[in-house]
This record gives sequence, structure tokens and C-alpha cells, in this order.
Amino acid sequence: MSQVDGGEAALPLDELMQMAAIARRYYVDGETRLRIADDLGLSRFKVARILETALRIGVVTISIAVPASVDAVASLRLRDRYGLRQAIVVSPPDQRPEGVRDALGRAAALLMTEVLTARDVLGVSSGRTVDAVARHLRELPRCEVVQLSGMSGSLNENSVDVVRRASAVSGGASHAFYAPLVLGSATAASALRRDPSVVRTFSCFPRVTVALLAVGSWSPPDSRLHDDLPPADRERLVRRGVSADVGGRLVDRAGQPVEDLDERVLAMSLEQVRAVPHVVVVGGGPRKTGAVRSVLRSGLAHTLVTDLSVAQVLLAEPP
Repeated sequence: MSQVDGGEAALPLDELMQMAAIARRYYVDGETRLRIADDLGLSRFKVARILETALRIGVVTISIAVPASVDAVASLRLRDRYGLRQAIVVSPPDQRPEGVRDALGRAAALLMTEVLTARDVLGVSSGRTVDAVARHLRELPRCEVVQLSGMSGSLNENSVDVVRRASAVSGGASHAFYAPLVLGSATAASALRRDPSVVRTFSCFPRVTVALLAVGSWSPPDSRLHDDLPPADRERLVRRGVSADVGGRLVDRAGQPVEDLDERVLAMSLEQVRAVPHVVVVGGGPRKTGAVRSVLRSGLAHTLVTDLSVAQVLLAEPP
């Protein structure tokens, strides 16, 4: 028999070793309970009980720290300035674009664990920052997960993979479709909208209660949607005043919709986004300041997760 210092119960050494191995895979390696359970031939509930026991008897100890140095003052000021339900402003130690995305992903992943319930239906869009959120998800209630926009970027980082990761963490049903975010013509997009997997996923849009959307910048360019388009399309849309994309849809500097690309895009419409009870927008870094401003002006966001470089500029502007 073996006992952890300060623990409440003695355990056989083999059980203690199994508990430690499960705890390491879950808390350190970031694997889901479902994956661990499948690998070890256990039920998901058995793995949950082992993790609870590990905390209770001291095999695992947890210290809580504010993720990525959240700036509480800037968060509250930004929330009040734009009338948001919540704003989270992080100050990443690594100011490179990938470092900023990672910090935003950590903060937004923690937010998802706080706002979601088993009654919610989570919708996720394409975007590098949303990819970062998915990588940091460790715990979610058993909720459904819906893909809100087609695939963009690499095959390893896209909205289908985000849905897969989030649903694996939650254990809830997933609704995805394998189709590009933007098509070469309205005719091609119309044909894909009749695909059964697209029809089934789009039919879930009215049930989405929490939407997680990334912000893409068009001037300067920092957007998967922008990168997926031919140069002639990009130039034309910038001349039309496009400042940002959010969830695969375009807005100008004033936050007004730019509909030129709508018939070629496979994504939740802006009207449908406005009907979602809680829209969480994630985006940051100096290159995205103008894009975040445009999305805030659109009134689409209820919650914003951004970084201090963006918040400082927005807060320095006249109300």
C-alpha cells in the first residue's frame, strides 16, 4: 500500500501509478478524458473519478494564475467603452504574432469553460486564433459543437479540426462539413450548399447559442480569407472599403457589411450571427487593430478577447 502525503486514503502502488499517469496525460499533455479512456479501456466517468481523487488526495495540486497576464483595468475600460458584456485584454510575454495568438487562445479557452453549459450549442469559425483556442481547450461541458464557416488555410489547421477538437473535449455531438470557406464562383458555392453535409450543418445555425469567431485584417492583410482569394479579388474588395472579416463575412471600417463576396462564401450569415445570444470575438496584435475596431463598430460582438496593443489604441481614441 502507498499513501500520498496529506492524502485522505491509502492506495495500492499500481493504482497510484495509474492515477499519476492519467493525471499527467490530462493536465500536462492536454489529452481529453475520452482519449485517455479509450486508450486505457476505461469509461469516461471512471477517468473523471480518478482525476477527482487525484486532486483530493494530493497526487495533483493546482495553482491558479491569471492567464497571459490579463490587464484587468484595460479589460474593464474596453468593456465599458464599447458596451460589451465582457472584454478580456491580455499582455502576452511573447509579442510575435504566434505568441499573441497563443496568449489569446489560452484566455479564450478559459473563457469557454466559464460561459458554456450543457444547454449551449457552440459554433466555431475558421481562423488562426480560433485554432489556438482549440489547442488550449481542456474542459468543456457536454455541449454540441457546430462548424460555422468552411475550411481555410492548411489542412492541419481549419474549422473542421477545431470542431473535432472541441467536441472531443466536450464529448458532445459535432456538426461539420468538408468544404472551402470561399469558392471561385457563386455557382460553385450554390452547388455545395446543396451537399447533404452542408445542409445538415447549416440547419444547426439557428440553435447556436455561443459563437466563437476570429477577426481577420485586410489592411494590413492578416487573414486566411484574404490569403485564399486571388490578388484581383483582394484589391477590388480593399477598394470597396473592406477592413475586416469575421466568421468569413466582410465589414468595412464603419462596421457595415460588404456583401460582394457573400454568394461565394460558405459560412453563417451576419444576420444569423446577430441572432446568436452570445458572440465571442477573438483577435489581437498591432496588425489587427483596425479590424478589431471595425468589428466592434459592427455591434456583432458581445465579448471581445484581445491584447494590450489593440486595447491601448482603442482606448486612446475619442469616444
